[in-house]
Amino acid sequence: MTDPTDLAIIKALNKNCRLKVSHLAKQVHLTAPAVAARIERLETTGVIKNYTIEIDLVKMGLQRQVFIQAGLKKPQHAAYFAFIQAHHNAIRHHYHTTGELNYLIEAAFFDNQDLDTFLQALGQLATYRVIDIVAEDF
Repeated sequence: MTDPTDLAIIKALNKNCRLKVSHLAKQVHLTAPAVAARIERLETTGVIKNYTIEIDLVKMGLQRQVFIQAGLKKPQHAAYFAFIQAHHNAIRHHYHTTGELNYLIEAAFFDNQDLDTFLQALGQLATYRVIDIVAEDF
């Protein structure tokens, strides 16, 4: 179970996962060994699953960022998941959701042609709706 101090640690690590324990300890008003022990417990219990980086997709050349809602045309889950796995470099996240279109794909492509090629292949397996990302506001 997490307490307010654990939440403060998680929030700080979420902003900067490379934050030194000594700096984090000052922020949460604990000693460095106490913070290190809390982080270890959060990792061991699975609250902290991994550490990651955030990248600027546009600077990487991935100009077309989209969400795609997808619903299988017929029960062909194996083919669909094989397709998703084959395109894992373009797919940032893949979710199983509720509703008629029961999958949500967050993806990034180099250009419209790259996106179109993906959508044509996806269209063989699923109906879909594309939602363009205009800007990230958070």
